Amino acid sequence: MMSERRNLWLAIAVVALGQAAVLGWMIWDRTSLLANGREVVLEVIPVDPRSLFRGDYVILGYDISRFKLPPGATPPKRNEPFYVTLRKSEGDNWQAVAGASEPPAEVKPDEVVIKGRVEYVARPAPDQPQEPMVVGLHYGIESFFVPEGTGRELEKMVGDKKISALIAVDDGGTAAIKGLMSEGKRVYEEPLL
Repeated sequence: MMSERRNLWLAIAVVALGQAAVLGWMIWDRTSLLANGREVVLEVIPVDPRSLFRGDYVILGYDISRFKLPPGATPPKRNEPFYVTLRKSEGDNWQAVAGASEPPAEVKPDEVVIKGRVEYVARPAPDQPQEPMVVGLHYGIESFFVPEGTGRELEKMVGDKKISALIAVDDGGTAAIKGLMSEGKRVYEEPLL
């Protein structure tokens, strides 16, 4: 009887330690990405001007979420990973310069590769075959929780195209929103914990 109780408590302790380890790893992984990821700035585009703010988060859209494939490129499949190479352009903003279903073999020092997931591939209309195929991508940076009371102001700034997102990207292409910027100044920064 005593050994059964001891085994039960031992099993409960092992399960609790396992859950704590998984939770700790998740927190460490996110904190490490925000603290050590390479920073890029992406211009935010309005997603739906009638409903930008829902609850306590803002929906964000990016030009890099609609990647135009070069002529003759093989379209990726839905839900597959897709890697977009970014390079700093005018000001602080970064632009897409290449994209592929596999990560590039070489990345230049002035480039960052961000990993997305294919949501759709839009083929050109039959009467417009010269138009490129467009790959719709999801990066996991499309919504951002905001402090209570700041949502309406941020919603207006996104609608007026005055917001950029500061994104941290790790070596594997995983991205996280580090903060929001307006006219080069940080208006909100994601806390590490």
